[in-house]
Amino acid sequence: MPLPYRIYDVFTDTPLAGNPLAVVDLRQSDLSDDDQQKVAKEFNLSETVFLVPTLNPVHTARLRIYTPDRELPFAGHPTIGAAVALARESIADGLSTGLVLMEEKIGLIRAAVRVDGEQSDRDGGFAEFDLVTKPTEKEWTPDKDDVALALGLAPQQIGFENHVPTDFDGGMPYFCVPVHDLEALNSVQPNGPLFAQLFAGGRGHDSVYMYTRETVGADSAFAARMMWPVGGAVREDPATGSGVSSLAGAIVKFDAPMEGRHRLVIEQGFAMGRPSQIELELEMDAAGDLSAARLGGNAVCVAEGTLSL
Repeated sequence: MPLPYRIYDVFTDTPLAGNPLAVVDLRQSDLSDDDQQKVAKEFNLSETVFLVPTLNPVHTARLRIYTPDRELPFAGHPTIGAAVALARESIADGLSTGLVLMEEKIGLIRAAVRVDGEQSDRDGGFAEFDLVTKPTEKEWTPDKDDVALALGLAPQQIGFENHVPTDFDGGMPYFCVPVHDLEALNSVQPNGPLFAQLFAGGRGHDSVYMYTRETVGADSAFAARMMWPVGGAVREDPATGSGVSSLAGAIVKFDAPMEGRHRLVIEQGFAMGRPSQIELELEMDAAGDLSAARLGGNAVCVAEGTLSL
């Protein structure tokens, strides 16, 4: 059974940067959940997204998102990559914008997409979408020394200004750990057993999103890295949209943005040689509460082929 797929680099407009994503089209085929998981393991990327028939014919596609080990209810870079891939199927000549409606386990995602119809089909575009859920905080008061040991840092390198470690869920839960500066961020050397013990110790998730105010890019608001334990090792992700969704909660909590819209760029992946830029828009109301949040980024196609299963 031939299954077409494409590889997109997401949160970048430059091939071989950003976070790679496999987009597999199952809208005219059928593949069991177990086989979808096996395909994701075969690609061995951070995530693989499968386009499957919609539950509502009005919608553009339904997404199944897998890591090599499990299915996810939501993830940022598969949503951006799938939105661009779907939009490029129906663009006219010239610059085109449109709305893509995607069914995910977390709910319906509405993504606005901008693509250039004069470029080849292998080129990408820009997509942004409203977060289905606002980030919520779960109580977490770790010992700073324990966090530092798990990350291979000194205790004084944990936190900056009024930012302290928090546990936020913006669709996927993350431990949001602020570090003092860019040097500290780039110096993170996780201790595998301590990392797993601290961050996978019964709180229901194990992903750690580290961030700092100091950045490489002049237009960036924060620099970040995301890691999670796998067995006795620790893996890193070059660009994590769902991590930024949770980071939005920490930004609102500690920075208390004023009423209005605030557009921020979060840079990630520089330590891995895969620079990425994730756009976050926060909309604050007069009471100082987050009324809406949007996530955006570019995606570019770098490969295509057919799975023979």
